[in-house]
Amino acid sequence: MQEQRDRFEHLLLLDTGDALIAQESSESSTMGEDVVAGMNLMAYDAMAIGPLELGLGATAIRQRLDEAAFPMLSANVLWGTDRTYVGEPYTVLDVGPYRIGVIGITRATDDELADYVLLEPEAVLAELVPEVAEQADIIVLLTNMPYRSAADLARAVPGIDLVIAALPRQLPERAVRATETGSLVVAAEQPLPLHSGRRVGTLTVMMQSDGTLTDESWESVSLGPEIADDRAMSGLLEEYGE
Repeated sequence: MQEQRDRFEHLLLLDTGDALIAQESSESSTMGEDVVAGMNLMAYDAMAIGPLELGLGATAIRQRLDEAAFPMLSANVLWGTDRTYVGEPYTVLDVGPYRIGVIGITRATDDELADYVLLEPEAVLAELVPEVAEQADIIVLLTNMPYRSAADLARAVPGIDLVIAALPRQLPERAVRATETGSLVVAAEQPLPLHSGRRVGTLTVMMQSDGTLTDESWESVSLGPEIADDRAMSGLLEEYGE
């Protein structure tokens, strides 16, 4: 990660969610504590909350929210008790001379998620995007919705500059523009057991003076053995017995 930060003057590190997936047995699982610690070490800027995070349960997700040094985002998930946001609906990040608004959207599942209320994404975004636009030069939608569903949102809701989605089995090899709105749409790697963290998506764009994104270049980078282990991360993994 440090190599990428040294390479680019302005860099955002984002995650579409479903990241706090316990690989261990339920008896020894850290319930995502180790993953949040690793993301803190890498200085993540934001992540979207996925249904797998919600599936950890109310107590665990509250703990992870407190531990995270970065905002965990969802504009469409509320606590069932008082209808307040579980995480934050959005954050505004300063990147060089620009302010970038990042909105999180959580995908719905067929499984019942106790303790939560999920709102319809398009209606939420139609109301929220103008609010964020007053504070930011560029708006990013960060979501674990399937790529095609996220692309539909990009076409339906104007004002979103970039959509980072997830979950297709076949990852698109380039950034795609929604013809109706001009939004860029890319897809992050789908986290799978024993597969998470093998690849990372890298989007390079130019931000113009009017806030538009141009000259986009998207690639899915394999994290093979040719990339040296980070000593601090190796130490953290040892601390958690991994």
